[in-house]
Amino acid sequence: MEPVAKPRERFTRKDYEQLPEDFRAELIEGDLVMVPAPDPSHQSLLGVLHACLLGHLGRQARHRLLVSPVDLHIDDENIVQPDLLVLPEGTRARKRPWRIPHPVWIAEVLSPKTASRDRGVKLRLYARVGVREAWLVDPDAETVEVRPLGLEENDGAVVPAHPYRRGEVAVSRELVGLAVPVDELFDLEG
Repeated sequence: MEPVAKPRERFTRKDYEQLPEDFRAELIEGDLVMVPAPDPSHQSLLGVLHACLLGHLGRQARHRLLVSPVDLHIDDENIVQPDLLVLPEGTRARKRPWRIPHPVWIAEVLSPKTASRDRGVKLRLYARVGVREAWLVDPDAETVEVRPLGLEENDGAVVPAHPYRRGEVAVSRELVGLAVPVDELFDLEG
């Protein structure tokens, strides 16, 4: 008699919500993925990008700009934590419990352990819920890849990502006027 393969257990939002508040994880396609704390250089880089967005958004930043860890509920089998996100204009923070609306812009600071997930499944999930732009910040390559999500040219072709390098200024299509010198992100000593 052949052994019967046990079906893989799929986790859901209900399971995820039972986790302790300080347990860092994401729920991706029914899999519970533990997320280790980022290293100090990741956090430093994220802090510089956060400061750039604070300056750009001004008074709106209080209600629209969030930094991880914050749960972004995609559906019952997908809850992710982008490093930085901007909510739609007019968003106002609410008293708890408050489930945030889907963002219009996100940033992920890549690390060797998370880069393939950040570039792959998470970008697809973000596009599915209407995120219009993702910035993939790569500390190793010292680039900022600006990825339009869900946009197509008149001929139906997907708008390509644009990688910005040192000496260039990363420009957002979604957050009009947001322009971040790439050197400013990676010159952490200055």
